[in-house]
Amino acid sequence: MSDPRSYQRFFAELKRRKVFRVAAVYGAAAFAVLEASDILFPRFGFEDWTVTFVAVLSLLGFPVALVLAWVYERTPGGVRRTEEAEAGELETIAAAPAARRWPVGLAAAAGTALLLLSVWWTLGRPASSPDAAATAAPADAAYASIAVLPFANMSEDPSDEYFSDGLTEELLNALARVPDLKVAARTSSFAYKGENQDLREVGEALGVETILEGSVRRAGGRVRVTAQLIDAADGFHVWSSDWDRELTAENVFDIQDEIAGTVARALASGTAPDAEALAGAGTLPAGSGRVPAQVRTADLETYDLYLLGRQGWASRTPDGLQEAVGYFEAAIERDSSYVPAWVGLAAAYNALPAWSEYPVQEGGQRSEFAARRALELDPDNAEALYTLATTLYEYQLAFDEAERLYARAMQLDPDYSSGLTWFGQMRWRQGRFEEALAWTERAVELDPLSLHAVHSNGMVLMSLERWGEALAEFDRALAIQPDFYPALRLASLAEAYLGDWEGAEARLRRAIAAGGKLDADELAREMVAGARDPAQKGLTVSAVRHLLEPPRVIGPADAVEWLLLVDDRQAAIDGLETWVEETYPTPVRSLLSLVGIEKLAGEPRFAALVESVGMSEYLDNLEE
Repeated sequence: MSDPRSYQRFFAELKRRKVFRVAAVYGAAAFAVLEASDILFPRFGFEDWTVTFVAVLSLLGFPVALVLAWVYERTPGGVRRTEEAEAGELETIAAAPAARRWPVGLAAAAGTALLLLSVWWTLGRPASSPDAAATAAPADAAYASIAVLPFANMSEDPSDEYFSDGLTEELLNALARVPDLKVAARTSSFAYKGENQDLREVGEALGVETILEGSVRRAGGRVRVTAQLIDAADGFHVWSSDWDRELTAENVFDIQDEIAGTVARALASGTAPDAEALAGAGTLPAGSGRVPAQVRTADLETYDLYLLGRQGWASRTPDGLQEAVGYFEAAIERDSSYVPAWVGLAAAYNALPAWSEYPVQEGGQRSEFAARRALELDPDNAEALYTLATTLYEYQLAFDEAERLYARAMQLDPDYSSGLTWFGQMRWRQGRFEEALAWTERAVELDPLSLHAVHSNGMVLMSLERWGEALAEFDRALAIQPDFYPALRLASLAEAYLGDWEGAEARLRRAIAAGGKLDADELAREMVAGARDPAQKGLTVSAVRHLLEPPRVIGPADAVEWLLLVDDRQAAIDGLETWVEETYPTPVRSLLSLVGIEKLAGEPRFAALVESVGMSEYLDNLEE
């Protein structure tokens, strides 16, 4: 085709065989099909890949259609191969005026452009439907992390604060179910309750890009929720909106769904959702942030009782935990199938013996019963699995079953910081300190202001003899709660191992004073003096025995760590025997996790003690 006329003849042949017309019609039709599939497929529940499949199929079909148009033609007698051009036919077409030749070519170009544009748009842009946008992977979105701060109680009754706190926590849980969205844990978010702090600083402290805050008002059988999403980098609003509804159990859960859905869409786009989204249309689909049916109740009073129970449980005080048990049991009495109440009851009974004088064995039994009942109703409830696993190893030393339950829980919710802390503590109590550290560090990463997670991380670091790092964690714990006795006690021990005797004495004085002893100064001085000078270790032993007398400031297990510090092994074993006698068969702590316990690895009395509580299989971990 070196002759210039040959190009004209070629394009004339394309026109004669109607290839241009097929290209135009095919492109326009494919564009219409792709747009229709993009709109309709999500509404009918088709997966996102089906729209992509149609786009790819349309693109691959284009050259096939052109080839078929070249080879075949429609005739009154049906479809048959295109006949060769008659003499002079192509010349006639080529010689036609440009005004007659261009339209069909332009139509073909337009059709081809429409096809390519629609395919590019379908394959290259994020999903356009409300539900798809709500569940789009935040990793590819404008924002991928969020903290939900406690919503302010704007009701006339200050006691309604439990309701606003509960709504906040449920919103946090709903957003945590959105795939790939990082959500700051409850403990860290609630650390800012009642504080008027710069939200940019909050975002930096919690490691999140956005912050959700708002208010709740209950009045006259109605509830009004105001929510606003804020960019933590600059403090500017992404969007804000109100929900004003009749107060029913169904409406409470619907509001949670709608707020979570709107937030997810705003996170995906980085802009305020449209009016339809703000009106609550197209809430999150089941399994992608929506409040599951298993954790709903049709009875508003049941929900209120549950929220009151969560408030008591979060207090971690003897009275608060007892109140929590009462509220959870009252909720269950009204609705025996309400899973969250069973889970809350299990958690409350699990914590009661550690925070009060509640009977240890009874607490463990009641916690196990409630957790197993929750799992009968909802086998995939991650919090129930974590709680049951923790109860089994803490109160029965059933490590194997606990391990299986933890594995299942982590599959369902790998970012539940409290659960990861509990699992790390199990490894710690088994003497598997390096493994324990990996889990407690992950828990702190997820919930940096959790007293439980931070202190647990410090305890593991102590067992690894990383004294400086442990001390830093205890300081973080004390910044959260300045009078937290366990952190004060272990901080003093860490400073003693570091040789900072003045610091050790000052910390120990605060710890003893927190326990109510009037002679804190003298006791702290004696304990540190004995640790500083081996010739005076009798002072430490004497002070420890004094602290063990009623009213006790430290428990036998705590005392053992100071006795091991001064290397009085027989006195340490005496303390361990007392501790086991008081707590067995459900010891809250393991023998193998105490600081300095490796010093007793070769002692026959210690080996017998470990065997008596069923921990001998883990004794080798101390010798590694």
